[in-house]
Amino acid sequence: MYARVTTTPISAYRVEEAIHLAEEATLPAARKQPGFQGYLMLVDKSNGMAITITFWQDENDRLCTSPGSAYYKDSISQLVPMLTGAPVVEDYDVVLKV
Repeated sequence: MYARVTTTPISAYRVEEAIHLAEEATLPAARKQPGFQGYLMLVDKSNGMAITITFWQDENDRLCTSPGSAYYKDSISQLVPMLTGAPVVEDYDVVLKV
């Protein structure tokens, strides 16, 4: 299994809006992607920092949803008005899952 971790600085005043967007648009779009295995969103509401972790069956599935893909660009473009900085994207291999 493979994971992508995206750290996204969101305006603290728009965190609830970003959570709603994730529930209504981002997560449903992720579920439609080949190899989708899961989605986790962590938020510090006091400063607006959000961490999203998506899980993918194999490395090719993760690569097909990379920041250059239409799926990723569409998801991020909806968040742009809420951002206070650029998202940071990191890819990992999942080596332990409980």
